[in-house]
Amino acid sequence: MTSELDPIIRIQGISGARSACRVMGNRSFVLLSPENAALSHGAQWFGDLVTLIRTEFPDARFKATLDCRGRLSGALAAIEIGIDCVIIDPLDEVQVQSLRDLGRQAACAILTAHPAAIAIYEMEDDRLPDHELDRRLKTSLR
Repeated sequence: MTSELDPIIRIQGISGARSACRVMGNRSFVLLSPENAALSHGAQWFGDLVTLIRTEFPDARFKATLDCRGRLSGALAAIEIGIDCVIIDPLDEVQVQSLRDLGRQAACAILTAHPAAIAIYEMEDDRLPDHELDRRLKTSLR
């Protein structure tokens, strides 16, 4: 599906997700939620967004990753609703292993470290129009 070398694209909402899918076509990428999205928006919000995007762009190849830092229960909800990957705050090893066991059963990866800021393309879809989102993402991929 995706690899560690795939672009990581952080969105703020549906327009950013749509732009990422339009520009990426059938290339794989990581669709990253806003920072602490499980805390601010909830896992279901992201799950619904991902479901809508997968319906609109059936050929899109992305791994949906929800930032659950600040709300561990968001990670549990994300696992339950089928999110591909979650990022959690560092926990003791027993708790992390328990979450990873749950995640494995649902094909959800559990990460305890956020990707480096330099590795993330910030879509800025909370302030830019759609055509500019597409143009800037295309330029960044060159």
